[in-house]
Amino acid sequence: LYAQTSNLRIDIPSGAKPWTSLNLNNDSHQFQIAIVTDRTGGHRPGIFMDGVRKLNLLQPEFVLSVGDLIEGYTEDLPSLEAQWKEFNGFIDSLEMPFFYVPGNHDITNRVMEKLYLEKFGKTYYHFVYKDVLFLCLNSEDQCRGAGKGSISDEQYTYIENMLNEHMDVRWTLIFMHQPLWNQKDPERWPDVEILLSSRKHTVFTGHVHHYAKETRNNGKYFTLATTGGGSNLTGPQFGEFDHVTWLTMTEDGPVLANLKLDGIWGENVSTRKTRNYFEKIIRSNCVQIEPLYVTAEDWISGLMNIKLINDHDIPMQVDLKGSFSWDLSLAIEKDKYLISPNSVELVKVELGNKRKNLSMDDIRPMKLKVEVSLRGEELPDLKIPMTYYLAPESKNQLKTCKNKINIDGSLSDWNTLPYKIIGTENEDCQASFDLAYDENYIYVAAKVLDEHIHVSPMDAIWSQDFIGIIINTDPLLISSSDRGAGRYRNSFFYMQSPDSDLVQGFPGNNAKELKGVLSKCQTINGGYVLETAIPISFVKEKQGDDWQTIRFNMVIQDVDEGGEQHPRYTFRPEWRSKENRTGSGMFFREFHNSED
Repeated sequence: LYAQTSNLRIDIPSGAKPWTSLNLNNDSHQFQIAIVTDRTGGHRPGIFMDGVRKLNLLQPEFVLSVGDLIEGYTEDLPSLEAQWKEFNGFIDSLEMPFFYVPGNHDITNRVMEKLYLEKFGKTYYHFVYKDVLFLCLNSEDQCRGAGKGSISDEQYTYIENMLNEHMDVRWTLIFMHQPLWNQKDPERWPDVEILLSSRKHTVFTGHVHHYAKETRNNGKYFTLATTGGGSNLTGPQFGEFDHVTWLTMTEDGPVLANLKLDGIWGENVSTRKTRNYFEKIIRSNCVQIEPLYVTAEDWISGLMNIKLINDHDIPMQVDLKGSFSWDLSLAIEKDKYLISPNSVELVKVELGNKRKNLSMDDIRPMKLKVEVSLRGEELPDLKIPMTYYLAPESKNQLKTCKNKINIDGSLSDWNTLPYKIIGTENEDCQASFDLAYDENYIYVAAKVLDEHIHVSPMDAIWSQDFIGIIINTDPLLISSSDRGAGRYRNSFFYMQSPDSDLVQGFPGNNAKELKGVLSKCQTINGGYVLETAIPISFVKEKQGDDWQTIRFNMVIQDVDEGGEQHPRYTFRPEWRSKENRTGSGMFFREFHNSED
């Protein structure tokens, strides 16, 4: 005997059979597609192309995007053409159709919008496949930038018409870049949600570079992680990983599998609940490290304090583990601490010098691994990993002004510039700088040696030569452990290019006007100089009139004509990097004699 159904021909033995049934999972209405997410916003070379290769192995019927395909953020057409040529080169390797959706890196200004239209015809569109409506929308239709996406009146009318014309489809899938339901003033998006609320639908976005699933408006709403875009890659449970999303359309709706480039994860890989849990611990400053500051080059050992703070109503467990170091020893009384609800425990740590002949600058930091978890029945079984790099740090002094400083770019008001930034041996870029303060301002002066300066008014500031200063004004224990999350959310971050009006600042949570900041950045023979005065009010807002410290870092970017790389050099390891050294770059206030 044999059976032949749905293209299956099989001999049927009598008695027991080596299969469960012959009802194959091949409904004619079922299909499988893939979704790729942010490639840019600090892209990591090779990741997106790796995703393309793996999509060719998986063979979806077609692939959709949620935008941020090129770095963009420029009006320079040759640069944009080169970026699109590179990206389309990746897409040419796909063995199935690819559907474009614009992100803020793809359409930032009207020049980019015009080019996008020339290349792809439309910024928003729709199609129907196997009785499923696909709406590919443009969250950048007013060129308002990151965090300010919108749906204009014109696009809303289009969406309304398409939904009315396709009332009887079995499902509606929406693809756009920015998660507009989490943003202020997204124009007509709330009206779009009203139109969607009565129909079966699912929404896919990117932009924020971490994965989160939400159930809202009678549907599932997803922000996807990255396919090569900037990410800390803390792992799937924290929503930070490289992936493509595999969508199988069934009779009951979409079924999702998140295909990490080295694994497979289901749609609950990170829920809003686990994401909120993770962020709650990170933002609570539950681990505060008082670094070891020394003034002598030949130090032997010293004590550090680690403050473990549990401001929650349930117990918190903290595991501490030091890694091996050739240069440093670390002595901790125990490696596990259970902190009672709403309490604090102080842990004393001894840091020792194994190699007495090393200078301070040559000592390599020791890695301290910390795992934090709240122990509540309602919480997932999840430990939050944190890593701190510990080493003795110089006790820098923020001196009072000896004379009045004029912000004119001449540096004649400064005697010396004792602090240094040195590029690699093969680079021609280095800098020296100093800091001072009076009752009104913190002053910064810097001199950069660079024989080749590239500045273009059409490019974003991070695409050319610039100098930047970062100041964290939190109290010492908080500031020392700051990692500069969210583009230095809790710090003053300021960048400027020489002889240019190009200025970028991120004081506080968002890019705001640099109120009260005075600055002059101009070229000189063999380089350029910067003078900046930052209102002391930024410090007093966090620490009060009796402020004690600031944490300071400086970055210079060297862009040479024709160079593929844009190397950046910093005074101390970049706070957002894995090499961030706890408490590095701290300057201690020198008081006036009258205040002693």
